[in-house]
Amino acid sequence: MILYTICPLEDIFEEEEKQPGKKQTIEVNGVKLIVEDKGDNNYEIVQLISSNPQDFLDGRYQPGEKLTMKPLLPSAT
Repeated sequence: MILYTICPLEDIFEEEEKQPGKKQTIEVNGVKLIVEDKGDNNYEIVQLISSNPQDFLDGRYQPGEKLTMKPLLPSAT
């Protein structure tokens, strides 16, 4: 069977060791990002959510980039 979807594979084929609450959706300079908490106020960008193509060309918002900021409030993501 071939599955045509825009959903990430992680949503379709769930990981066995999935830890809820580690990923959060935040907004930085008007750009919505999904980040993963790495501890000690460090976060790693997992996904960029934007309809502006220029946001995807900005190296500051690329997946894998590290962010250091004050603790975030827990979210539902």
